[in-house]
Amino acid sequence: MKRFFKFLFPVVFLAVGFAGFQYITANREDAPSLARKTPEPFVFVQQVSIRDEVPSVRLFGTVETPDFGSLTAAVEADVEKVSVLEGDSVKKGDLLISLNSRDIELEIQQRQAELQEIEASINSDRVRHDADKQALETEKRLLELIRKSVERAERLVETSAGSHATLDNALQNEARQQLAIIQREQSINDFPARQKQLKARLNKARAGLRKAERGLDRTRIVAPFDGRIAEVMVTMGDRVARGGKLLNLYNESGLEVRAQVPSSFVSALQGAINESRPVVAQAVHENHRIELALHRLSALIEQGQGGVDAFFRSTAGQLPALGSTLAILVYMPVLKDVVPVPPDALYGGKRVYLVSDGILEPREVRQAGVRIEGNGNQTILLDGSRFSPGEYILTSRLPQAVGGLKVRIVERDGNGS
Repeated sequence: MKRFFKFLFPVVFLAVGFAGFQYITANREDAPSLARKTPEPFVFVQQVSIRDEVPSVRLFGTVETPDFGSLTAAVEADVEKVSVLEGDSVKKGDLLISLNSRDIELEIQQRQAELQEIEASINSDRVRHDADKQALETEKRLLELIRKSVERAERLVETSAGSHATLDNALQNEARQQLAIIQREQSINDFPARQKQLKARLNKARAGLRKAERGLDRTRIVAPFDGRIAEVMVTMGDRVARGGKLLNLYNESGLEVRAQVPSSFVSALQGAINESRPVVAQAVHENHRIELALHRLSALIEQGQGGVDAFFRSTAGQLPALGSTLAILVYMPVLKDVVPVPPDALYGGKRVYLVSDGILEPREVRQAGVRIEGNGNQTILLDGSRFSPGEYILTSRLPQAVGGLKVRIVERDGNGS
């Protein structure tokens, strides 16, 4: 019996506890829910200021020059002397390289001999022409005498006082003399043609002599302009062929910076060039500031390029060495009626939020340009036609920014900068 009560007691206890739990659950009252209130974010705003601004763009360019000379050998010769080294500055007319001139001097002597030979032939032909004219008169007189002999021989044959052989002899002499006169007249008539032919040979010989003399001048390689030696390809003792490269040099005063301008800026720059409005830029090289000005735009867009090449020239100071890479800051033509805002104010590249009575209002905008400060900070320039003076623009970056969101302004910037 004791064992039975010992077993029954826990069962009764559990049953009573379960019944009590069911009763409490069925008769309990719901606890009042506590709504969580999202805190209003603290933000910075900027008052709209519509004004004119100078946009800027940062480009990367390379120092180039249109005045780049590659000097080659005009004659085949040995290099006798190299007077410059890479990096040397030279003046126009300075001797750079000397080539051996012995072969050219021998060619000049040969050309001079050919010229003298032709001149002698011309003089000899003139003397021959004068002699032909004098001989023609003698030949004609001789023909008259022979004809008289023929006439006498004919009369003698008619009177049977002479032989037919004598007459035939006279006739042969007459024919031979007529042939001699024809040849003499042909030689006289050919004189102008012979003179033209000889004079043509004379002109050709003179041209050959001038070419040889010019080749002699070209054994001295001189600087075509004031410049700096970029590269020397030969050394003393080298044999260079006609057209072989000797050295490269460039004009330091013609150095310019070539940089690719994005397509969105090209029309503004071209308009400034057409209206003769200056476009200035700055570059920094080895802690030295270099002032630049836009000189021209390229007329050709290479395949694969995203813009047009612009060429800038220094207005103060010397540009660094040819081939140097520079970061340049270009100040674009003035933009009218724009609103400057910090980059954090622009959402998605085309939207800002206005703050009115502590509530965000989205507004679609158009970016007109960028202003880059000297320290590298950027200011976005928005089209001012989308705004009204006195409005406030959210300048804080809010990940949860949406229209209708309540915010709490902690600072108002009325300068718009």
